[in-house]
Amino acid sequence: MILRRTAGPDLAVTAAVTVVVLGPLLAGGGYWLFGDMVFVPRQPWKSAWLGLDGSLPRAVPMDALVSLATHVVPGGVVQRLLLAGGLLAGGLGVARLVADQRWYARAAAITLFCWNPWVHERLLIGQWAILLGYLLLPWVARAALRLRADPRDWGPAAVVLVLSAVCSPSSGVMAIGVLGVLALGRNPRTWARCAVLAVGANLTWAAPALTATTTRVTTDGVFEGFAARAESAAGTAASVLSLGGIWKTSILPEERTSAVLVLLSCLLTLVALAGLARSGPDRRRWAVLGAAALVLALAPAVPGGSDLLERLADPVPGLALLRDSHRFLAPFGLVLAVGAAHAVTALRSRIRPGTQALWSAIVLVVVAPVLLLPSLAWGALGELQRSSYPQAWEDVADLVGSGDTTVVLPWEGSYRGYPWNHRRAVLDPAPRLLPGEVLVDDRVLLGDRVVPPEDPRVVAATLALADPDPAGALRANGVRWVLVERGMGEPDVPVGAVVYDAGGLLLVDLAAGGPVASRGASAGLDRQILVTIGHSCAILLLLLGVAWILASRE
Repeated sequence: MILRRTAGPDLAVTAAVTVVVLGPLLAGGGYWLFGDMVFVPRQPWKSAWLGLDGSLPRAVPMDALVSLATHVVPGGVVQRLLLAGGLLAGGLGVARLVADQRWYARAAAITLFCWNPWVHERLLIGQWAILLGYLLLPWVARAALRLRADPRDWGPAAVVLVLSAVCSPSSGVMAIGVLGVLALGRNPRTWARCAVLAVGANLTWAAPALTATTTRVTTDGVFEGFAARAESAAGTAASVLSLGGIWKTSILPEERTSAVLVLLSCLLTLVALAGLARSGPDRRRWAVLGAAALVLALAPAVPGGSDLLERLADPVPGLALLRDSHRFLAPFGLVLAVGAAHAVTALRSRIRPGTQALWSAIVLVVVAPVLLLPSLAWGALGELQRSSYPQAWEDVADLVGSGDTTVVLPWEGSYRGYPWNHRRAVLDPAPRLLPGEVLVDDRVLLGDRVVPPEDPRVVAATLALADPDPAGALRANGVRWVLVERGMGEPDVPVGAVVYDAGGLLLVDLAAGGPVASRGASAGLDRQILVTIGHSCAILLLLLGVAWILASRE
């Protein structure tokens, strides 16, 4: 009955936030294509989507799920369902986490959690999967509190941990952190269950990562390059404390460059932290979770922090997860949302005859996230425009075979600015649209530094393109096709037969000049077995968790 009474207002507020943020995308066709946000009409199936090709799993198994989904509905529909569904899940989840508060207190939690600089920056950088992992954190927290109250109630934790790990490795790690801080106590059974759940859920990406054979992770200089930044004269600490400070300063909204607005956002943070002090017996755990998130986000930005992390990265490869440590600020957003709800409740308790003006303060806390960051509205105030793929892309995809290897030119980083995409930088969609293996220059260009390629196959293609006979060198490396994306420079195109030239794309068949070497096996059988076992464990854990939840409701 309580759930039925609270669901209406919570759904209304969350739906309003979702529509205001995603309105332009939901209102028409096409795609949002920018940064790392790449969806294609139909994503072909590849072994790489499950990490079976020996490469480092960056979007495993999310790419596999997206590929399967686009075989059922178009990629544009998949994009809308994921983004809108994620915001709805996040808002309703944080409302359930503070379900004992009044509706306006829950509304404050929803707006602060779904409408803040961290969400804005991760959206504009295109990291939709990281954003989905963030929006699952309220459900992770709720499952953790249930598990601490009853170690036998492990089903919800199993489900949300698997879903978080599916989003991204960093999302899986963040979920483990939230679970550990909020669930662990003196009961050894809780420790045991948390350990089993954490390992089992994250095997879906950990197994491919631990057995990767064709990729090395570069850490030279990257901690400093991806460290949190000061958005205004208020400084780095103020930016991070107000849930901002991403390293990519080119996507910052105008209001975040104002020291006054950043400091006002810090004031909202202090209000939420004051409310957290009144959040009951779990306040210390919430405080620990928030402090840990702040430390991780700021670690590379403090003097000497990036150098220390770089020195530790060689003996401890797992520290590569901290390359963009600012993403781990996400749990702090959850902590502040919980605190905001309790701050509103505290203000309400002080309202007496003659102090009705405090209602204005309550309203201000609820709407402050929107007032302090209006540019998150309506597709970042019109900056995120919809795009559609020219027919040429699907034509080229039909010509390339699933067993072929394609090199994409120009060989100048993996981000592109197409005229049909309003010249907005986006990760090259060719690897997700074309069947077979697609190689692009995966160097990351960070202003004054360049993060070198991590995939040996890309290094080999780079050397082949610099060879006096690039066509022959590419064929020797198993490359049959060269796809040239026009309008971004004039690259030297290896000699071959032109089989397609329209719509800004040029496809060259190198096989016309001689035989193409076989690529060989993508990964050993033993590795494929281990990776398959990892995915199977995660799927089994998910199914068991769902079965437990259904059985417990009977």
